[in-house]
Amino acid sequence: MEQHIDNIDFSRKSREIHDIIRLSDFKRLQDLCLNLEDSVAFVLKGFENKHREPCLELFIEGKLDLICQRCSEKLEHKIFLKSGFLIKEETQLTDFQVDDHADYDLIESNAKMNVLSLIEDEIILSLPVAPKHENDRCHYKKTDDMLDRIHPFADLKQKLYKN
Repeated sequence: MEQHIDNIDFSRKSREIHDIIRLSDFKRLQDLCLNLEDSVAFVLKGFENKHREPCLELFIEGKLDLICQRCSEKLEHKIFLKSGFLIKEETQLTDFQVDDHADYDLIESNAKMNVLSLIEDEIILSLPVAPKHENDRCHYKKTDDMLDRIHPFADLKQKLYKN
């Protein structure tokens, strides 16, 4: 797979890359996922929009095994992402009008843009901050000991306003 592209040239020539990447190829995702043998499929397409501006469209699909923050067990998280990017030169970034391009994220032109980093960024941005199972599917169970725990401040209001 082509890891670096000239994103302006890629867009102007309407090029396309599609591949399957193992999670072990992503450095930052390794700390978040349980099974690094899993993989994600992606398609990166270059094109020009109606204003003849270079753009990229990224599709990512796959499954990640995350850690439930409630029970610490495996949590299967499915990903289906579609992201659009408008490519601008560094000098054009300050004059950019967001209203005209609401469907696109802005990225800087780069003759050696790292495709894996772009994919990894989008996956990380899509992940929940604290992944957890649905209540009825979580392995976390309150024990009787937790339910019978003493609550030292439970009757504080009555003690304060006793008089």
